Amino acid sequence: MFIPKVEEIKRRRLEAGLSRQKLSLLAGLPKNAVYRIELDQAGYTYPIRARALAEALHCEVEDIFTETKGA
Repeated sequence: MFIPKVEEIKRRRLEAGLSRQKLSLLAGLPKNAVYRIELDQAGYTYPIRARALAEALHCEVEDIFTETKGA
């Protein structure tokens, strides 16, 4: 499981000129996924979702998430 670096995700999304919904769709996630992450309502994120967001933002997972130990 991964903990989102909320401010870094938001910064990269805005830098890319993407709305929350557009980023969610680019990552193949439900349209409110980024909204929930940026409001810190998501808590933990599954690895497959973390990878999808990183790919959509053209960065490494570690740039926008912290991996939890033992999850």
